[in-house]
Amino acid sequence: MHCANGAGPAVHRTILCLDVEGFGRRTNGDQLAIRAGLYRALRRALDDSGVPASSCYCEDRGDGAMILIGPDVPKELVAGPFPARLATLIERHNRGAQPGARIRVRVAVHAGEIHHDDHGVAGTAINKAFRLLSAPPLKDALSASPGVLALITSGWFFEEVVRQNPACGAAAFRPARVAVKEFRERAWMRPPDTWPHADTARHLRLLALHPGAQISVPAAAALLDVPDAEARVLLDGLGLPERAEGRYDVPAPAGEPGLAPRERSAAVRRVLGWYLGTADNARRLLCPDRVTASLTLPDEPDRALPFASTDEAMRWCETERLNLVAAARVAAEEGHHDIAWRLPLALWTFLLLRSPWTDWYEALRTGLASARLLGDDRGVAYALGGLGYASQNRWRFEESAELFTAACKVFSRLGDVRGEAWALHGLGYACRRLQRYREAVGHHRRSVLLAAALGDRRNTGRALTALGYAYAGLADFGSSLDHFEQAHGIALEADERTIGWTLHGLGYAHHGLRRLHTAIAHYERALEVFREFGDRPGQGEALYNLGRAHMQMSRPDAARDCWMRALAIFEDLQHPRPTPRLRSLDPHA
Repeated sequence: MHCANGAGPAVHRTILCLDVEGFGRRTNGDQLAIRAGLYRALRRALDDSGVPASSCYCEDRGDGAMILIGPDVPKELVAGPFPARLATLIERHNRGAQPGARIRVRVAVHAGEIHHDDHGVAGTAINKAFRLLSAPPLKDALSASPGVLALITSGWFFEEVVRQNPACGAAAFRPARVAVKEFRERAWMRPPDTWPHADTARHLRLLALHPGAQISVPAAAALLDVPDAEARVLLDGLGLPERAEGRYDVPAPAGEPGLAPRERSAAVRRVLGWYLGTADNARRLLCPDRVTASLTLPDEPDRALPFASTDEAMRWCETERLNLVAAARVAAEEGHHDIAWRLPLALWTFLLLRSPWTDWYEALRTGLASARLLGDDRGVAYALGGLGYASQNRWRFEESAELFTAACKVFSRLGDVRGEAWALHGLGYACRRLQRYREAVGHHRRSVLLAAALGDRRNTGRALTALGYAYAGLADFGSSLDHFEQAHGIALEADERTIGWTLHGLGYAHHGLRRLHTAIAHYERALEVFREFGDRPGQGEALYNLGRAHMQMSRPDAARDCWMRALAIFEDLQHPRPTPRLRSLDPHA
């Protein structure tokens, strides 16, 4: 229902007004450059501060703007992170602008009831905000400072919002008597030289503790122990190069000591804990049913990034790969051994699917040593098992079998049935690669029984798949096919990620039974699934065996194409699989 004169009912809004100093004295070209720079900075500052564009109504004022922000947005964002972020972005604009196109702004913040009508918006609250913006004390504060932004708030906004929220920095405000036209009020003003640029040396020393060469805003927030929005302001204010959106170069370590040992250790633990928590969130999406120990650190606040999709989780892992590997090393070097053994396990799925095996292997070795130093048997068992899997990917199967045997003993002593089934699965695989197929059958059978006793359908299906490969090693392709079919039925019901390997197994069994057309069809379907889930080792194995089937059907060109693609994957992964025969197919070798 509308009021008279086409006006809508009153609605409550946070009111943000801005005015560019000396705008009317600029040339037309400079005015256009200022407006472009101002709106670019405004949009990013609002977004970075957590103010969504969907909650904003904006009116251009030529030399500034008025923005009305919906009641769903916390008001403290507009007086805390936003002006600090806007000041930083304006400074960045000014560094690359001609003198006439540089920006300095006055900003006023208030809140109250406003009306929308056919011509825009109106209300006494809006009038008050513009009177604050025109206040002589605000103009004088900006004129007397080399800074770029002076902020003023109404008395009500200061008492109800700024004073109640530490992020708004109430101590930096000072009272200002405002008398503009009919308006008289005691307002509160924050001068241009009070935005967060203090303690620069300490911030640089803290940032230099980061384990990698580049740092993201959330990682910096964990390290500095500040909100994300403030971390971005600090990073920009320190003048660190921004190599990509939200990613900055880490400063070189200071030549002289400047942090107390306790502060240094706490800062390192915060950022390592952030990497662990975020990597574990990624693992939960990438492989939610992967057997592993609890990776939660009860003494660390929950700062970890959440992920909305597996693609988002994988992109984060790829972007942070070097930092994550470095973090695992630094955790052990700095004595944070509980993080040192957990972090490689949190990285399990990503490093297994995408990364050179050496990264994972070295991190797990370090983690095992840390778990032993702590006397944490559960950590020792999982690190042994992780090393067993990493050794397999380095083609060290005797070593892998020894590691899994040791892991099984520790899991059995702890009564960890799920962990024992997981280690038996790896032990069986190592035995298959060593052509000890009867031993492999025994290990996989026990793994099937333990997983089934737990009611764990996913890992029962995986154990059945492994048992199918063990029977194939004994050339018992009938039993092999039977177990692959059982595993495929479970995978269709409970575990989409195993479907690729059951399809590959079905192809392998039919291949052994000389049913080559059927084998090729299963290999090709497996290849599609491996591509869908980003399983590059799986793609390499499927292409390798697909090439063998094509060659047996006298299709040398198709076989060569498959083998060349397999070779590219294996060599990119630093996988030992590429045999001299595969490499001989490469005309550039």
